Amino acid sequence: MGSNQRRARWWRIQPYLGGGRNEALDLELEMEQDPYGGPVPAVPVPEKELRRLRDEARRHGARDGSSGMYDEWSLATGSRPPYLMMLDARCRQVVADEEVRKLRDAHRLDQRIAAAKQDLKLYEERARRTQERLATVREAEERLEKMLDGAPEEAGNGAGRWAEATHSAGRRRAGAAARALVIALFAGVELPIQYATFLSFGESREMTWAFVLGTVGAMMVAPHLAGGWTRRLCVEGRRSVLLVTTTLVALAWVTGVVLLASLRTDVLFAPTVDSVTLEKAASAIEGLGLGHTTVTLLFTALLLLSGVVTFSFGYLAENPYAAKLADVQRVRAKLEKSLDRAVGERDKNQHLVGLETTLKERHAQRWEARIAARASTFEVCSALYLQAVAETMRNPAFTESASQWLKTPAL
Repeated sequence: MGSNQRRARWWRIQPYLGGGRNEALDLELEMEQDPYGGPVPAVPVPEKELRRLRDEARRHGARDGSSGMYDEWSLATGSRPPYLMMLDARCRQVVADEEVRKLRDAHRLDQRIAAAKQDLKLYEERARRTQERLATVREAEERLEKMLDGAPEEAGNGAGRWAEATHSAGRRRAGAAARALVIALFAGVELPIQYATFLSFGESREMTWAFVLGTVGAMMVAPHLAGGWTRRLCVEGRRSVLLVTTTLVALAWVTGVVLLASLRTDVLFAPTVDSVTLEKAASAIEGLGLGHTTVTLLFTALLLLSGVVTFSFGYLAENPYAAKLADVQRVRAKLEKSLDRAVGERDKNQHLVGLETTLKERHAQRWEARIAARASTFEVCSALYLQAVAETMRNPAFTESASQWLKTPAL
């Protein structure tokens, strides 16, 4: 919303906050809704006020007609009666007040047009920048689409071998949630195993949980990342910069599997101390008849199983180019919406600026009609006053003189 729209909204609600309605604001808002409209058709004076002025003119006319201050030559001299001079003064005061309102309203109209010109420049620049960004995004989108379609000139790095449609945002979120759930299940299996292992270190609870969470997190995340990077290596080729990183992460994970399995086995086969005799006793696992190597292989297989599953989730994830294309398409949709809003605001302000001459002309016509309507009220009161004087005097000569006097243009 531009500044002129915000200002117009404030003009609409401000009268309701105190001080009553403003006739000048109502007139301007009416002109805003109908910029091609003509002059104000009705007299902008309440009917109650009109009746009061007319009754006052008749009452003064009857009083002055019965006082004997007029005869058939009173209006022939060219002088104006006192009551009519008072009406002329009141008319001048009303017209002067309306002229002040007209100037103030014209200034407000100039402010609105100036604000529209400022907003026009703002939205023109915003639309231009958005169009440039949109053109860049569309080029990237076309290049990715050709790459996924297997175009030879675009798929030289193997992206076309995994050509697939882009997934919707809901499907991608569902897949990510499923992968996170499976990884969480495997993490739930490893947590008690690692906790029992690190608990034998005799460290504090906080330190033990730090070891446990860090180890389990690394053993879950590392193969998952390695799987995704391996998929990218298959797409991008062996020259990708991810080759070294993927190799190092995979070797570190395998080393961690061997070390954790050996550590867990050593903890299980560690002898215990009899609380009564204080002599060393054989561990409980030795009673099962399992050897050190067998237990080590068992834990190694468990860690490898969880790692292979998370690695597979990473490898079988969405084609990185398809995911990138989906992201580019979402950015393009947002930019198109932003462009539509910017173009709409630009066209609206451009239309208002183009109506500047028309608005000012109609504004002047409406205020001139309003001022003329206010002045005509006092002309009617003058005629009613003289009519009341003539009816009271019942002098045909004065009636004829008053009729000729009313044909003379007023001041």
